[in-house]
Amino acid sequence: MPQPTVVIEGLVPLDLPDARQSVGPLHAQLRECILDGRLAPGTVLSQVALGRQLGVSRTPVREALRMLQEEGLVEAEPNQRMRVACIDPAELDADYAMRIMLETLAMTMTLDGFDAQARRAAKAQLTAMRRAARARDIEGWSAAHGEYHRLLTARAGAALQRQLRALSDRSVRYIRITQRFDPTRWDEPGNVEHPAILEAVLLGDRDAAVSCLAHHLERTALRVMREHAPDYSPIAVPKAMDLVNAGLPTWKA
Repeated sequence: MPQPTVVIEGLVPLDLPDARQSVGPLHAQLRECILDGRLAPGTVLSQVALGRQLGVSRTPVREALRMLQEEGLVEAEPNQRMRVACIDPAELDADYAMRIMLETLAMTMTLDGFDAQARRAAKAQLTAMRRAARARDIEGWSAAHGEYHRLLTARAGAALQRQLRALSDRSVRYIRITQRFDPTRWDEPGNVEHPAILEAVLLGDRDAAVSCLAHHLERTALRVMREHAPDYSPIAVPKAMDLVNAGLPTWKA
C-alpha cells in the first residue's frame, strides 16, 4: 500500500525538463525554507515524501540533502533519514563571535572606498528596512538587511566575503525564527542600531563604526540565544567583544 505524501508548507513542485537540472533549484528551495523557518528545526525530511511533493526522483533529493548537510543545515539520522538541524546555541555563539571579528575587519577595509554611490545605496536599504518592518514583511526586511550589511563590507575581498556570507546564512536562520515568534517588536533595536552604524561610517569615524557594528551583532546574538536557549551561557561572543574593545579607545568601548 503506497505511503501518503507528507505535504510541507512552502514547497512547490519543480518544472524542469531534465531531472539532472533539478538539483540546484531543489537545493535552493529547501535551503530557503530552512533559513526562513518554514522548515522548523527538527523537521524530518523524507526523500520519498519530498520527491513526491516536488515532482522529482529520489536521486536529486538525496543530492540536495547532501549539500545541505555539508552546510550544516540538515543532519543525518540513524535510519538514513535527514532532519533539519536543531538549534545549537554553541554554534550560534561561535558564528556570531566570528561575525563580530570578521565583519568589523571587513568594514574597516571598506570605509576608505565608501563613496557617494555606496552611501546612497546604504541609505536606500535603511529606508527599505523601515518600510518592510512597518508592513511586517519579514522577507523584504531580510533582503534589505542582508544588502545593507553587504554594502558595509563590500571592499573586503572575495575570500572574506565568502566567509561572511556563510556566517550570515547560518545566523539568519535563527533571526527569522525569532521574528516569526515575535511579530510585533523584532525590528525595534535595529531601527536605532543600523542608522547609528551608517552615521559613524558617513562621518569617517572608524572607531565609532566598529563599536556600533560590534555591539549590534553582540546584542542580536545574545537576544537570539536568550530566546532559543535561555540556559546557555555564551562564551565566544563576550571574548570577541573583549578583543574588539581592546583595540578601541576606552571612551569608545
